[in-house]
Amino acid sequence: MKTTIFLILFVLIAGIAIAAVNTQYFGKVPNIIVTLTKQEPDPVEPGKEVEVNFKLDNNGTIANNVIFEIMPEYPFSLLPEESATKFIGTLGSSQEGKQSVVVKYKLKVAQDVSDGNHELKSRYKSDNFESWTTVDGFKIKVQTHDAILAVEKFFTVPAVTAPGDKTKLRIELKNYATSLLKDIKIYLDLGNSGDETTPFAPIGSTNEKVISYIEPQANLPVEFELLADSDAASKAYKIPLILKYSDVLNKNYSKTNLITIIVGDKPDLGVTLERTEVYTSGTAGNVVLRLVNKGNPDIKFLNVKVIPTENVKVIGADEVYVGKLDSDDFSTAEFRLYVKGKNLVKIPAQLTYKDSNNNNYKENREVELKLYGSSEAKNFGVKKNNGFGYIVAVLLVIGGAYYYFRRRKKKA
Repeated sequence: MKTTIFLILFVLIAGIAIAAVNTQYFGKVPNIIVTLTKQEPDPVEPGKEVEVNFKLDNNGTIANNVIFEIMPEYPFSLLPEESATKFIGTLGSSQEGKQSVVVKYKLKVAQDVSDGNHELKSRYKSDNFESWTTVDGFKIKVQTHDAILAVEKFFTVPAVTAPGDKTKLRIELKNYATSLLKDIKIYLDLGNSGDETTPFAPIGSTNEKVISYIEPQANLPVEFELLADSDAASKAYKIPLILKYSDVLNKNYSKTNLITIIVGDKPDLGVTLERTEVYTSGTAGNVVLRLVNKGNPDIKFLNVKVIPTENVKVIGADEVYVGKLDSDDFSTAEFRLYVKGKNLVKIPAQLTYKDSNNNNYKENREVELKLYGSSEAKNFGVKKNNGFGYIVAVLLVIGGAYYYFRRRKKKA
């Protein structure tokens, strides 16, 4: 009796289980799940090739004659040897313990694509379905190797800044990346230039600018207004320019460039007569020229040359090399000259030199030399009486008289 009851219960339970399987499994359609499992490389650079792997799983009934196809659109395209359509065949169900199917493709990425995640679509069908089932939402990460934000050019207005003056520094940035760059910070490090402090201070704003974004391949001008110290030395100052920014994938970048601002002023070289031994026309003597650097920049490689004229002749060397002449300092150049003329004679002098920034200068100057008549020279004390000549003249007169009277006495 007990055995009979047990058999009846077993049959009933088995029937319920079979009915459940038929309801859950055999009475349904295939349920294919498509997953993007691999992108190599990840990310891929614009203009490069990428391999993508799709995995197909079936959580429903057996699918027969399965076909899988990708539908690449810009910025992706299939390589010539690749086919978009792949024949999978029979795709077993997970209940039967079948393995997943992996499908591989090689794609080419457009050269001009922007950085970011770009969508790739696919679709599949089988004998169980009359139409294709589209699957989208697959993201392929594209990113340039380095999102480059560069200093395209820079300049100052004016080109050379005088000590104590203002200058406008204009910097032109260019986004060489194929995608937008954002959170851009431009920082001028005015604290140092090599081993020394720069003589500049920002005016109207700080030494930092912040830009929200810059479009791909676009140029962006940035301007700073600076004031040079009044005692700034004339030279070229190298200033670190620091750029910080992020790309669309939130990768951060930081780089340091060097820009140059030139400080300088036009030299002011004065030439005057220091002293002379020439006071009257038709005489020769030493003439000393005084050279004074009245400007801010130092002067170097200074050379002075006297140009001969009808009234001025050079005896000996016609040029003197002075060399370096610091600001607010002086030096001299001495020449031996023969001078003739009336009242005022101009001595032509040619000056050649360089400033602190190696700019060349060549100037012609004229130094005035006052000439006097003999009597004026004596009266002013610039020409003394020649006592020896006077004595000689007296002796000649006496000697002549003695000779005359002696000869006359002999005749008598």
